[in-house]
Amino acid sequence: MKNRVVRPEILDSLPPDHPAAVANRRDLRRINRIMGTSSWIASMVEKWFVQGDHILEVGAGDGELGRYLRGRLPDLQRCRYTGLDRSHTRPADWPDTWAWRRHDLLDHEFEQKPDVLIANFLLHQFTDTDLARLGRAIAEIPVWILCEPHRSRLALAGLAALRPFGLHDVSWHDGRVSVRVGFRGRELADLLGADAGGRQTRVAIDRRGSYRLVSIVPGSREFPGNTQV
Repeated sequence: MKNRVVRPEILDSLPPDHPAAVANRRDLRRINRIMGTSSWIASMVEKWFVQGDHILEVGAGDGELGRYLRGRLPDLQRCRYTGLDRSHTRPADWPDTWAWRRHDLLDHEFEQKPDVLIANFLLHQFTDTDLARLGRAIAEIPVWILCEPHRSRLALAGLAALRPFGLHDVSWHDGRVSVRVGFRGRELADLLGADAGGRQTRVAIDRRGSYRLVSIVPGSREFPGNTQV
């Protein structure tokens, strides 16, 4: 597919309580289940999380992923966990002991850097220039766990296969935009400057359409030789 060109998504112009936005979140929950993204993120958090860590989830939306991780990984119930989202206020059912910030990631001050950074289907919305700036801001965070769309015709075909099963028009439109601005090969690692910072970074493509990246700062964690992303 062609090089990525960031384009606006319809969802960006809708308030969180708009019926189309609500339908889109429903579709995204179904897509995440089909693609196995939440379970993959949980497996990576379980692998790299250390007691006492502070986890920052960016683009936390309505808190769906955070609540899933808390239920899947009991150790997270006692950790410091912060949800960060540009549009959503703190969800009513967000755990009392967890923090929430309504803020734009690109303007976020990382004065107290977390130990683990999680992003699920967020970074593809940023331009190459923005990703380079973000990479400098997060360079010292020990662990990145990132899941994004894979820019491929197969991912587009998978999205099209959901249309007969009630995929909302906004989800269909924005989903295609997201896939076309997703990542291939080492693109995201290169844009974030992971290798230049001496990080150990591994990328894997899941056949269901996701681009998965894990990156660590040597000395904080180590990749065993047979570690799979």
